[in-house]
Amino acid sequence: MKNGRTISIKDPKLQRIRNNFRLIILEECSRRKSEIRNQEYNFTRDKDGNYVKPSEEGVNILQKLNDKSWEIERPLRASIVKCALCGKHNRDMTYHQKSHSWYCVQCYKRRLSWLDSFHIKILYYWANHIKTSGFHN
Repeated sequence: MKNGRTISIKDPKLQRIRNNFRLIILEECSRRKSEIRNQEYNFTRDKDGNYVKPSEEGVNILQKLNDKSWEIERPLRASIVKCALCGKHNRDMTYHQKSHSWYCVQCYKRRLSWLDSFHIKILYYWANHIKTSGFHN
């Protein structure tokens, strides 16, 4: 996807359709993550609701549940469904290539310089880390 590409819908009826479609996706993701949180709760609480330290097997199950939750959240954060910064779903979105994420037009304009400088700092850090740690050829 081209950096800075904005998907903008001007027709109010189409905006409503887009927003409702995004809302359906968000509600389904929320429902699934809520089910996972309930399962996590059941592994860490007794029948009276008191905290119980999970067994080693329970810890493994909790880790799998956490991974499952992130399998829902990670793609959602990178999708056009909601802004990666403010989380709004009812706005036109702009793609930022370096972060592989979609931002609402307002956040994109405010954060563009910050995002670019942030990615430059990360690249600079890793370039120096590789040089000093001996991982280079």
